[in-house]
Amino acid sequence: MTAQPTTTDVIDDLFAPLTVTSVDHDTDDSVIVTFDHRPVTDHDFTFDHGQHLTLRRTFDGVEIRRSYSICSAAPSGDLRVAIKRIDGGVFSTWANTELRAGDIVDVMAPSGHFGHRLETDAARRYTLLAAGSGITPIFSIAATILASEPRAHVTLLYVNRTSQSTMLLDELHDLRDRHLDRFVVHFAFTREETGGALLTGRPDRVRLDDLVRHGFLPADVDHAFLCGPIELIEEAAQALVAAGLDQGSVHREIFTTNQMGTVSLAPQAITETSVAVATGRATLHGRATQFDLYEGDTVLDAVQRVRPDAPFSCRSGVCSTCQAVVRGGSVEMEVNYGLSDDEVARGYVLTCQSRPTTDHVDLDYDA
Repeated sequence: MTAQPTTTDVIDDLFAPLTVTSVDHDTDDSVIVTFDHRPVTDHDFTFDHGQHLTLRRTFDGVEIRRSYSICSAAPSGDLRVAIKRIDGGVFSTWANTELRAGDIVDVMAPSGHFGHRLETDAARRYTLLAAGSGITPIFSIAATILASEPRAHVTLLYVNRTSQSTMLLDELHDLRDRHLDRFVVHFAFTREETGGALLTGRPDRVRLDDLVRHGFLPADVDHAFLCGPIELIEEAAQALVAAGLDQGSVHREIFTTNQMGTVSLAPQAITETSVAVATGRATLHGRATQFDLYEGDTVLDAVQRVRPDAPFSCRSGVCSTCQAVVRGGSVEMEVNYGLSDDEVARGYVLTCQSRPTTDHVDLDYDA
């Protein structure tokens, strides 16, 4: 008789135990963690530029998952992420203070869609904007474009508080030195003089318009990739579009520190007084499962009661690990920092932020 996989087996199939090969301190409050994934044969860790890894660890009996962007050239650069320590953040504090080479960390295969189709023969121009730890996917995007499109030109505007807090600084200098004629980097600091008025101080909408006008944030490009806090990224996108860049050429990813760093949110317990408000059907790993939604549930909460292997990470509407396509019925998302307008138009939703607006919803996690 062949043993049937248990729920725990299915959940663990999502993660592979990877060995940490190095933990390099980048700034005073960030580290670069590199993994060895070569011995893992049943998980595909090939990645695209702009994708992220979800890491998992249990702290005092509570499982914590966090997503961090890969900061290497795709598809075959080192599998590594940069982790900035967040005040009160259990996972990021542990990574910055206790994680060592040789340790084992559970890692989910790369995911995310903060990229585009590369064209080897194209002579395209790009504008990149990163703020703080938003540099991690932007670095991967820049390195990948410069390596894969030999005729491409890339301009990066990188905003930080000070030069001391600037992540991946040496790596950016090295990348620029290798592509001096095709890669331009402008550093802007909000709490440090740069010698130039436009690159000193917080870049509000007026300053962003000036940065576009003076070529620090060019709008006459084929694609723009923006990553950082929501207010800055939305205002930068508006400035670029106002200057003539097509809305569809602006790619955005929001980085936020507003995560529940000390607890792992989980579905509410159902009691005799719980009120069912809808039913649902979720297709995951080729298997369809029925579920009930109760008052207070997100769609992810309800799915997890019957399918603990449902993917998730931040539960904050940022990382998009929990995304699915709505095949029937409808939902409403409370926030959406992880999906593009095009993905929403194609029916994708963040299930951690979705609540039903119809009596029945049909979701496809395999899409």
